[in-house]
Amino acid sequence: MAVESTKVASALKLTMKVGVDEKGKDKVATKTLSNLKVTALDEDIFAVGEAISNIKTYPLVGLSKEDQYSLSKS
Repeated sequence: MAVESTKVASALKLTMKVGVDEKGKDKVATKTLSNLKVTALDEDIFAVGEAISNIKTYPLVGLSKEDQYSLSKS
């Protein structure tokens, strides 16, 4: 039995440093942008993330892409 995976959704997650806690550790917040085109190229998604970070108040510390797949028997 073979299993086939199909990408059904993608999301871009931006992680930003929003301050420092009382112990000196960085406080971070995340913003997730869902419903990306599943065919969007990683380079394009990265460029969008950087562009968004340029207009945000807090500095960007990380960008990640999350993909969701459906599995079915083929």
